[in-house]
Amino acid sequence: MELSKDMLGKAKEAKSPEQLSALAKENGVELTAEEAEEYFAQMHKEGELSDEELDHVSGGGCHKKDGRLIVTTRYGCDLWACTHCGSTKVYNSLSGGQQMHCCISPTPVLNPGTCSSCKFMSYEKGLWLCNHPENTK
Repeated sequence: MELSKDMLGKAKEAKSPEQLSALAKENGVELTAEEAEEYFAQMHKEGELSDEELDHVSGGGCHKKDGRLIVTTRYGCDLWACTHCGSTKVYNSLSGGQQMHCCISPTPVLNPGTCSSCKFMSYEKGLWLCNHPENTK
């Protein structure tokens, strides 16, 4: 469900997590008491931003706290290396000009030359991460 600006405005006006939870329920949004407390705290946070929040505001929000680059499976970079053979080259096929995998592998490779077929990419706790040392802050 996508929240409208009007609904978000009403949520920000809630005076307590309980009011936020009631508003959510009125609008058909499932929200646990813990989630209501967490969202309420986020919407009513005061004081200075943390270093991580400042990084996100200044455009540096593409890295995890440990410095690894957050990517998508279609992200491509000059540091790509094949999951199967380690090659850094992607060849064009003769049929249709599509890219082919750089080696013969037992499994089809999706999006050759992008993170989905790169040996440095990992999926952890809902995030695609680049583990190449040069992409680490």
